[in-house]
Amino acid sequence: MKFTKNQFIWLVVLFFSCFLIYTYWETVVSICNKIFVASQPFLFGAGIAFVVNILMSFYEKILIKFIPFGFITKIKRPVSLLLAFATIGLIFTWVVFTVLPDLIDSINTLISQDRSAINNLINWLLKNKSLQKIIQDLGGVTQVRELINSYSAQLLQQIMNGLTNFLTSLTSLPSTLINLFISIVFSCYVLVGKEKLGSQVNRLVDVYLGRYGKTFHYVVAILNNRFHNFFVYQSIEACILGTLCYIGMRIFNFPYAATISILIGFSAMIPVLGAYIGVTIGTILIMTHSVILALLFVAYVVILQQFEGNLIYPYVVGGSTGLPVVWVILAITIGSALGGILGMLVSVPVAATLYQIVKDNVVTREKAKAVASLENSD
Repeated sequence: MKFTKNQFIWLVVLFFSCFLIYTYWETVVSICNKIFVASQPFLFGAGIAFVVNILMSFYEKILIKFIPFGFITKIKRPVSLLLAFATIGLIFTWVVFTVLPDLIDSINTLISQDRSAINNLINWLLKNKSLQKIIQDLGGVTQVRELINSYSAQLLQQIMNGLTNFLTSLTSLPSTLINLFISIVFSCYVLVGKEKLGSQVNRLVDVYLGRYGKTFHYVVAILNNRFHNFFVYQSIEACILGTLCYIGMRIFNFPYAATISILIGFSAMIPVLGAYIGVTIGTILIMTHSVILALLFVAYVVILQQFEGNLIYPYVVGGSTGLPVVWVILAITIGSALGGILGMLVSVPVAATLYQIVKDNVVTREKAKAVASLENSD
């Protein structure tokens, strides 16, 4: 195989670059970290722009449809942008002022009534004969009490550590607010001129990527479609589930109805496994009041999820991501290990994009193979 002059130059540059990276690895990592930290406000701003764009586009359609005046076409973008940010701000404020007081109250209850709650739980378990045998197999009441005490102490310690970390992060509040302000301003600039920005990016891709430009546009189109569908339909499904949960909890007089419903709604943004996270937190909160109520709450949510999953979810969400359940669970598991909650949210649309690309490639190859076999048979 003969190399052209340009190919040889690129090979030399590649080899020399790899040698420099290997030799000065720590310096390269340090520089990359600094670049990443410096670009975080802009990356976060791009994420804000993507989410806000969904609401902004919705408001633009409403303005054009219901306000049939010529001047509205000139101001629809800034008005829609303002309405989108106002909507998100109101939702965030409502969630914080609803959830935070109940969380503080439940933590205080856990701290003050930890031992009595554990004793009540064990006494309730001992009333069941089949559970008595299990407790004896685990080493008796004393051993079980020590086990529960140990795990509850670890849980309380993790909660206190989380609160401590949150309070510590408040010391860097000025820099956080500055970064947030930069992110919001950047997202506004992106959204106001998104058509022009998109046109410029397309021109750059077509000029510099050449024949690979079509592939780039194809991948970006699928990625945008999967992320858009995921956030829109999962948000609708989360709102429905949270609302149904709240109505049922109010009817059956469960404590922390608003807080737990909001937590279940937000956790439902994570497909398949998300709602169980909210149920777990809700069960722990209700258990500070009554073990029986906590078990009834679990039974209620299981029934609610069966109803919602079989009758509502298929019509609202359906196959919005186009990803089978097995791959959803795998994507969430890998995403949580790599990036926590944010990783779980992003992993599903990313996996759906990869799945669609591979699926399209397989179909294309199968068609090419079928055509080739027909030509050979002729």
